[in-house]
Amino acid sequence: MIMFMMYRITIGIKMAELLDNFLVRSFIAGLLMVSIAAPMGCLMVWQRLAFLSDTLGHAAVMGVGLSLMFQLNPMIGVLAVVLLIVVSLSQVTSFNNALSETTLAIISHTGLAAGLILLGTLPAATVSLEAILFGDLLATTLADLGMILATTLLLLFLLFQHWRSFVAVSVSREIAQAEGVAVRKVQLLMYLMIALLVAVMMKVMGVLLIAAMLVIPTSGARLLSRTPEQMVFFSLLFGLASLVGGVFTSFRLDWQTGPSIVLCATALLLVTLLIYRQFRRATRLVDQRTR
Repeated sequence: MIMFMMYRITIGIKMAELLDNFLVRSFIAGLLMVSIAAPMGCLMVWQRLAFLSDTLGHAAVMGVGLSLMFQLNPMIGVLAVVLLIVVSLSQVTSFNNALSETTLAIISHTGLAAGLILLGTLPAATVSLEAILFGDLLATTLADLGMILATTLLLLFLLFQHWRSFVAVSVSREIAQAEGVAVRKVQLLMYLMIALLVAVMMKVMGVLLIAAMLVIPTSGARLLSRTPEQMVFFSLLFGLASLVGGVFTSFRLDWQTGPSIVLCATALLLVTLLIYRQFRRATRLVDQRTR
């Protein structure tokens, strides 16, 4: 028993020392981000909500500015702002989808402008505007890692619980409603999950790059997938490859980590698209010869 306790204490010390390494913390945070961005990104693409992540990300700047002005944790202000927006949008969407798209554009630009003005009134040393816009993955702390882990686990739990309903609503709202799915409640839950995801991902990717990691890997995965589950799996692979390539490129070329990850994701998408088109062309040639 004593030996077992000593072993556990030793393992705990080694884990603490390992997590004390900023690179390990950053990579774990990136893995968590990719693991939840894959299924959430797929749902957003299926429901054409990609612009929503941009809107929430831009408006989150205002939440950061309000939090710092009132000397609160920035996450409190970000969550308050994005949750207020998604609840309001859920009401707008219920009666006019066109107005919803217009509202997204207005909120996106107004939130970013108001946030930048608020941040401009604060002392220069209070906040790093570059970290807010482009993220700071390498500056992930243990507290940040714990928050990202808790959020990821919560979102994954909700996804497992409501996956069929989410997919049904994504395919057809009318059919889902006919099958007994509470469409408005499901959509509101999805909006709230997106808001929570954006609030947490802002620390890792920044407000300008959040949508990129939700949409770009998913777009590449769509070319290779035949089922929703396959699309989530390939999106996860694309995200992991982008993360590894982005971190490696960042160290080798001394680039910012967030933008490096996005550029790697785009490069993978372009390569996949090129291979996909070549494969389609070869398949057509084979079909023509066999006729």
